[in-house]
Amino acid sequence: MWIRHRHPVNPSPFIIINGIFLVVLLGIFSYSAIFSAAHNNYPVPSSLEILKESKDISTGLSRSFSELMRGRIGSAREYNEHGPRIFLFFLLQFFMRPFFLFLYIRSQKKIIVIFLDAGASIVLFLITFWPFICRFKEIMVSVISP
Repeated sequence: MWIRHRHPVNPSPFIIINGIFLVVLLGIFSYSAIFSAAHNNYPVPSSLEILKESKDISTGLSRSFSELMRGRIGSAREYNEHGPRIFLFFLLQFFMRPFFLFLYIRSQKKIIVIFLDAGASIVLFLITFWPFICRFKEIMVSVISP
C-alpha cells in the first residue's frame, strides 16, 4: 500500500499579505467593539494625551470607531470628523481582501489581480487619508523652516 505524502502548500506572498491584513483589520474592529467611547476604557492611550498636547487631527479616532461599531454615526463624527471615512476605508479593505484573494486564486493572470488590488487600495488610501497627509506636510514644513 502506497501512502501519498502531501507537500504543504506554499502560499504566495500575496496570500500571506492578505491574511496578515485580514488579521490586522479584525484586530482593529475587535478593539473598537470591545472598548467603549462612553467608558473611555482604552488600554492604549492617545500619544497626544500622554504628551498633554492640544487636540490634533487624529484625536478621538478610537472613540469614533467604537461609536461606529455600535451604529452611532452622529456621535462618531463628534469625536472625530474623519472617523466615519477612515472606518469605511478599513471596512472596504476588510471586504476587498477576500474578494481579491478569490480573484487571485481563480485567475490565470495573477499579476493583473495584484495590480488591481494595489491600485484600488492606493487610491482609496489617498482619498481617505488626504487630510492626514496634508497635516503631516504642515508639521514637517513647520519643523524644517526656521
